[in-house]
Amino acid sequence: MKIPPPDTKEYKEYFEVKLKGGHPNSGLAKYLQNDRKVLSFGIVWDDQTLEGGLKFYTLNFFLADDTVEVKEIAEQNNGKDPFPMLLRRSKVPKEPLLTHYPGMNLKKEEHYKAEDLVIGKTINIFSRPCLIYDCDEFTKGWFKEVLGIEQVPIDLKKHKPTKFWQPVPPYNGFGSEEDSLGSVYSLQPKPPRKDVNKMFTFEI
Repeated sequence: MKIPPPDTKEYKEYFEVKLKGGHPNSGLAKYLQNDRKVLSFGIVWDDQTLEGGLKFYTLNFFLADDTVEVKEIAEQNNGKDPFPMLLRRSKVPKEPLLTHYPGMNLKKEEHYKAEDLVIGKTINIFSRPCLIYDCDEFTKGWFKEVLGIEQVPIDLKKHKPTKFWQPVPPYNGFGSEEDSLGSVYSLQPKPPRKDVNKMFTFEI
C-alpha cells in the first residue's frame, strides 16, 4: 500500500475543509472524555526589554484538544496598561515552523502536551520563555492520579511595593476644618455632608 507523503495529505485535508467537504474528527473520543477539564498553571515571564520586568500569567491547558490559552494577571497601580490575553486558545508548538502555506514544510510540529507542563520547567510560548511555578488543586490531583507526578509549587518572592506615609497638613484657617480635609482627600473637593439628624435635634 502506497502511503502519500505528509505534504500531499495535508494539502488534501486543507482543500476538503475549504470546500466544505470532509471534516476529520480523529479526536472525538478524547474530546468526549475530557470535555470541560482544564489544567490551570501559574507562569512567569522575565521580560528583558526596557519596559519589561517579571510578568505573571495564568496558563489554561484544555485536555479536550490540547489547546492552551494564556491570560495576564492584572495588578492594581502597577503602571502598565492592562493586556488581558497573551495568547488566544490554540495549540502551542515547542519550536514554531513558520510557513506561508500548508504543506510547505515536511517537518511535523511538536506541540506541548499535559505531561510537559510540570512545575519547575520552562516552556517556550512563541519566543517567550515562561517558568511554571504553581497550579490549582484540580491540576495537582489530575497529575497525581493520571501521571503519578507530584506537583510542588515554587515560592516566588514577589517584590512588595514601598508604602509612603504622607501626613495630613495642618488646618490653614480658611473655612472649616472639614473643608480643608476635603481638598486633601480629593482633587475635586466636595462640600461636607450635613448631619440632618443633628440639625433637627439641636434646632432652636
